[in-house]
Amino acid sequence: MSYDQETETENPSGQKLTKKEFAKKLRREAYLRAKEYKKTDPREIARKEKAKVHRREAYQKAKERNKAAKKEKKEKPDLKDQIMLAVELDERPMAPVISLDSARRKASGKKPAT
Repeated sequence: MSYDQETETENPSGQKLTKKEFAKKLRREAYLRAKEYKKTDPREIARKEKAKVHRREAYQKAKERNKAAKKEKKEKPDLKDQIMLAVELDERPMAPVISLDSARRKASGKKPAT
């Protein structure tokens, strides 16, 4: 349909549409037709269903990972275990303290002075 035919026949108010308004009207109609086609297109429906299934699977996998991570997370040791560990650490023999002077003398090859 041409611009002249459209403006004269389908405008009920009797006013002519400008070219800009006419183009806008055609774009809107094309959009609505495409939207309706997309809604009923079997390929589009199948694509949406596949995407929905994929999202659900991804959600379930993430949920399983989170559950596993919570189980793996170390639980806090109770107070008795903490006390036992502290006692064990206190009972370890301490390393001998080496003074810096003795380390320097040893490195230089000199014998300690007595």
